[in-house]
Amino acid sequence: MSPAISIVLPFRNAAPTIEEAVESLRNQTFENWELIAVDDHSSDCSAEIVAGLSRLDGRIKLISNKRSSGVVGAFQSGFSIASSVWIARMDADDRSHPKRLQLQWGRAMVGDVDVITTNVSIVGSLGNGMARYVDWANRLLDHDAVSINRFVENPVINPTVLVRRNSFEAVGGYQDVPWAEDHDVWLRMLHRGARFAKVPEVLLDWRDSTSRLTRSDSRYGEKARQQMRAFHLAALDEVRERGVVIAGAGPIGKSLARELLALGVRLHGFIDVHPRRIGEVIHGAEVAGLEDLGRRWRDAVLLSAVGLAGVREEIRGLAIGAGYVESLDFWCVC
Repeated sequence: MSPAISIVLPFRNAAPTIEEAVESLRNQTFENWELIAVDDHSSDCSAEIVAGLSRLDGRIKLISNKRSSGVVGAFQSGFSIASSVWIARMDADDRSHPKRLQLQWGRAMVGDVDVITTNVSIVGSLGNGMARYVDWANRLLDHDAVSINRFVENPVINPTVLVRRNSFEAVGGYQDVPWAEDHDVWLRMLHRGARFAKVPEVLLDWRDSTSRLTRSDSRYGEKARQQMRAFHLAALDEVRERGVVIAGAGPIGKSLARELLALGVRLHGFIDVHPRRIGEVIHGAEVAGLEDLGRRWRDAVLLSAVGLAGVREEIRGLAIGAGYVESLDFWCVC
């Protein structure tokens, strides 16, 4: 009989942390799982550490890529031999709390859900930015919160995920894209109608480090994130049919407009509070004042693209007051 959960853990040169990561899975109160640890061509002793643990615990399977294929290829190697309906993610430098799988499995059994995440604590934070992100992500406690905030940042912390296999496969899983592969797949799943849920307890210690891909790979940077936002916004029927008006004519709004125009999306105009910008023409579109929000270009989809602290909620309140419906004709994108 197949285990209830298959855990896929890609790793490369993770000798300092991988034993702790695997032991945190062996210490789960929920025991009906298999771990597929994928060595992505390590040059240290990571694979030997996992091999030793697999001799102690038959639930652990070690497979090795003959050459490095990156995190997407390594995950796909493990996913291809996973035998369960539910797939959990784990990273080699993180630590799952003992009840993680038990509580996620309990939520999965309630039904009507495709992705189940947990809250996290950050370990060794290298700056306020990551801590602020974790605080924001930890406040997204249900499907609606994840859905409406999908373009702000990645609403799902990847190594906390338990995902229904067929829902994940239906959108093609992780793909080699020029931006973050995890944020990309959650956007595709949300677009297709997948349902997200969260166990609100902190059930994963998420380690920050200079080697984390979010810090070291340009695919996780702001330029790539903006291209990803534009790509997925342009896939929305209402954006393609009605075009957009962007609240924010600063650097973020301008770059988003440029990416959307390149994808054939109509740009009707900008809304801004800065008096020197009002009346300007940017990318062929006029900049109007805040008093015109909800009055001019009302048929277009409104995108809030102002990065200043607190402004997102201010524009959200103004948009709702003007009759916009979030996730229908209004989105926050930063």
